[in-house]
Amino acid sequence: MIKPAEFKEIAWGVSILYVEDDAELRNNTVRLLSSFFAEISTAENGLTGLEKYKIRPYDMVITDINMPVMNGVKMAQQIKRENPQQVIVVISAHDEANYLLDLINLGIDYYILKPLDLKQFLNILYRAVCLSQFHKLEKDYKTTLEKTVAQRTRELSEALNIVNDLSSELVLRLSSAAELRDSETGMHNKRLGLYTPRLARELKMPHDFVDSIAFAAPLHDIGKIGIWDSILLKPEPLSAEEFEIMKSHTVIGASILANSKYDKIRMIETISLTHHERWDGSGYPNGLKGDEIPIEGRIVAICDQYDALRSKRPYKTSYSHHRTMNILTRGDGRTKPEYFDPEILAAFISIADEMDAIFNQNQEEGQNSLGAVGVDSSAGLPE
Repeated sequence: MIKPAEFKEIAWGVSILYVEDDAELRNNTVRLLSSFFAEISTAENGLTGLEKYKIRPYDMVITDINMPVMNGVKMAQQIKRENPQQVIVVISAHDEANYLLDLINLGIDYYILKPLDLKQFLNILYRAVCLSQFHKLEKDYKTTLEKTVAQRTRELSEALNIVNDLSSELVLRLSSAAELRDSETGMHNKRLGLYTPRLARELKMPHDFVDSIAFAAPLHDIGKIGIWDSILLKPEPLSAEEFEIMKSHTVIGASILANSKYDKIRMIETISLTHHERWDGSGYPNGLKGDEIPIEGRIVAICDQYDALRSKRPYKTSYSHHRTMNILTRGDGRTKPEYFDPEILAAFISIADEMDAIFNQNQEEGQNSLGAVGVDSSAGLPE
């Protein structure tokens, strides 16, 4: 036997929609229900009940079957279509048993015959309330889980952003240290990290590739960390012998980064080794030609050359964007368009104005944006 006090305790927060066309029966039943439920709405037919349900859902629906305008079965069909887990209790007369199969197929939870037996009615309502509370807990759990997952995802995203920001700053500082051997910020390397992903997107490269080259390109000259200061920081053009030593920075950089299990580090290794290779095979250290050069090396090569030409050096002035593009596309005796992958060169030309904007927007007051300290990278191999 259900204890009324216990029933009232679990039912008090449950909302009820009671649909019954018989006004006297409806009023009598509402008086009974109000002893246990705090929130009860009523409707005199299925259509009115459905309209009320659409305004706001209820924890439990109690309905008669035969009613004018719309019967309880049709109302239940539409409610179950919108919310398959809706708890519905059907009250029916004996001669309406032919609806039973339809109600079972709809997934109606409870069915009780008129005239109502109070003990049986309360027992069914108790079970219906328990099922309603279970659905509510399940929904709350799902919502809580979704919120928790969303919160953890945000926290993880924030943590990853911090790591990425830290990694980007470390890359910039490390590349600056390798290039300049002091505390300068290395704007050349920063610009390489902006030119290259933009060019990669223009070439329709995958997102992961674009992300990786943005990370890797600033460290293209990491091997210069192994070059003597007397060569690396020499303000005059290098001798042929010194230039041969300078060229070894490609191999040094690749050696430092060799055998990493991380894709982004492996890309830095590849770029370090190949960004001075040339499409026509005249580059170094291995004289690779055409598609033998990895595409990340080909992308960095033209971006590095563009920035070197634009940058002021101890032994040369900075070139304008127009002059630099003229050198890349027509040559000047030291730089030739044959050095670059034709497809990549064409893509670079198509976004040249954006490259100019990147250069102009990423300057640091009082700093020369150096691409290759001690050797003019616009110069080819010594004649």
